[in-house]
This record gives sequence, C-alpha cells and structure tokens, in this order.
Amino acid sequence: MFNFYIKNKIKNNLKEYSNIIVWGTGGLADLAIENWLPKKKIKYIIDPYNQECSYKKKYDIYRPDKIHNNENDLIVICSSAYLEIIEYINKNNISCNYIYIYELFLKGCDKNNEISNLFIDILAVKNCNFFKLVFIRPQILINITFRLSKHFKKYKIFILFYWLFSFLHYLFCAIISIQLPLKVKAGPGLIFAHPGTIVFTPRAKLGSFVTIYHCCTIGTTLSGKDPSIGDFVTIYTGSHILGGTKLGNHCRVGAISLLLDFQGDNYSTIAGIPAETKKKYLFDHSD
Repeated sequence: MFNFYIKNKIKNNLKEYSNIIVWGTGGLADLAIENWLPKKKIKYIIDPYNQECSYKKKYDIYRPDKIHNNENDLIVICSSAYLEIIEYINKNNISCNYIYIYELFLKGCDKNNEISNLFIDILAVKNCNFFKLVFIRPQILINITFRLSKHFKKYKIFILFYWLFSFLHYLFCAIISIQLPLKVKAGPGLIFAHPGTIVFTPRAKLGSFVTIYHCCTIGTTLSGKDPSIGDFVTIYTGSHILGGTKLGNHCRVGAISLLLDFQGDNYSTIAGIPAETKKKYLFDHSD
C-alpha cells in the first residue's frame, strides 16, 4: 500500500522524461529501483566505483564521465552523499537535469495531510515488511502515533481516537525516549535514525525529510526563541539546536555541535562548539 501510493506519485512527476539515469548502487538505490521508479524508463546506473549491485545484470553501470547528455534524460540521485554528487554535476558541466530521489516524494504533496505525511515517514525508512520494521525500528511508532493523533484531532467525531493515539504516543515517547510533543510542526519524511534521548520543544518547526540521530535537543532558551529547521536537514548524534537557530534547506549538522541562535544557510555543513559553517556548497539548485 505504501509503495503503491508513492510509486504513482513519482510516475506522474516523471511523465515529461523519456529516460532516467539512476546515480547510486547502495540501499537507497535498491529501494528506488525496486519500489518507486518506473523500471522501463531506467536507462543505466551511475556509480564512480563500479560497485557490485543487485541490478548489474539488468542495467549497465557507468562511471560519471560516461553520462550521455540528452534533453529528455533526468538523473535521479539515490545516495545520502547527494550534495557531493550535485557538486560534481555542476563542476563538470553535466547538462542533464537532476533531482534527489526524496524531492520526488514532495512534488504535489499536501504537507497538511498527516496521513500522507505518515506514508512518507514510513517509506523513508522501510526496507522490509511492516511488522519487521516495527520490531527493528520501534521509533517508527512515534511517527505513527504522532501523525494519527494530529489527524484525528481535526475531527470532533473522532475525538476518542485522538485521545487513544495521544495516550499511545506519550507512552511510546516514554518507552523509546523520544520526547516529541504533539504541538511540534513537522513536514513529511521525519526520520529518527536511532531511538534514545531526543527532546523537542513544543514550538519547534521542522521541514520535510529531517533526519535526527540520538542524544539531540531541539529546544528553546531563556530568550523564548524557538528553532526552525528547513527541508532535507540531517542532525547527527549529540547535537543541540537551540533558541532562534534557523537552518536552511539541505544542511548537515555535525556530531556534538552546539547551535545557539545560529543562522545556517542552504547547502551548508555546520559543526563545532560553538557551531560554525565548515563548508558551503556553491551551486544553485531549486528545491
């Protein structure tokens, strides 16, 4: 059900392209080829190291310098190192259009629809059947109860379901040690990489596809200001995003970093105590 939902969405978003070039041979590429992308449109796969993958017999694998530019081609980047890949594409004047696989999830997405958001939350981490997923990644229960509570709260007729899922949500928060108040605003693709000691202020604002590792705090300060986090942001272990910190889209926050009223530009790597911008990717790519 989850894969069918997103596969149709991606199919519609790729109607204008005749050929798809998949960049990546890891787990994300496997998921994309197997479940989301229209297989008949996949032309070949790009991998700089020509690694073995489960699709080697079905598709040719080329190095990046072998990309055949065509106005009807689209490079779909299926790698967590997508910023480095986009940087390579720009530096080497590769003329194909390109997009990060998860950006396809958001085209035409109603971010106010919590059921749709929940589907995307699950698909972003689902690499096995649903029951196994709950067993090996119990933190997905936080997403499920968070989204369903917010959904049922909109309808007075479902008030009992709201109270039920609210109770289950705070119960799972206590057990899994992820304090996610229902007042938090979070776009689709909210990912908890690991369970354990993650704390949010109720007034936090999170964009789409925010990934948070364990031992992190998204909190206020005595000034009363609240953090705001953009789309496609990854916050690594032990980092604290505090006060009026604003992180632009496609930021990475290094492990054990302290961001206090910090202003992070788009496409930046940020780290340190206190934090500073370590790298800014110098390219222009609209989200």
